[in-house]
Amino acid sequence: MKRPTVRSALLAVVGCVLIGCSRGETGEAPAAAARADSAGGDWGRPAVLARDEGELRMLQGRKPLYIKVDPLTSGSRTLTVGLEDMPPGDSIGIHKHLSEDELVFVHRGQVDVTLGDGRYRAQAGATVFIPRGTWIGFRVVGPDTATILFAFNSPGFEKCLRILSAPAGEPYVRPADDAIAAARHECHQVRQADVIP
Repeated sequence: MKRPTVRSALLAVVGCVLIGCSRGETGEAPAAAARADSAGGDWGRPAVLARDEGELRMLQGRKPLYIKVDPLTSGSRTLTVGLEDMPPGDSIGIHKHLSEDELVFVHRGQVDVTLGDGRYRAQAGATVFIPRGTWIGFRVVGPDTATILFAFNSPGFEKCLRILSAPAGEPYVRPADDAIAAARHECHQVRQADVIP
């Protein structure tokens, strides 16, 4: 039997987010059904994840974030994938990932993107590719919440996300600034822009 590739796994996750995976006739969640069919071996556990499946966390205690694929949720050794809802006016500050490539798919809403030296408007359906070492930032524009799916070609960033969030239903306690700085460097080598253009 042919083993699924990283690309096919990512396409499956993106597809589920786009069209919404429904629950099977038995009422069992697709992810649970997929896990029951296969242990996944050394490369992770296969899964079909509906929009509201994955590890639900509240980023900085205020906005929902689903960690869909990573070493803890799926056993993946080569991917981190997540889904984030960003309310109107929200932003992700300009930063760069020094060792990982990132892909962001805009599922809903529209965002202004700072990418390298350029600025762009990305609307629902747009894909943003961010090669490692490229400055990137997002700001939601318009009255609608933006939903983005993000993927990294290696795990690590999910550690930062867990530090900066709390499981749904639990209070968020902001870590000390030095703990945040240490985690960003250690887990994904993120560098914030010194000056926001």
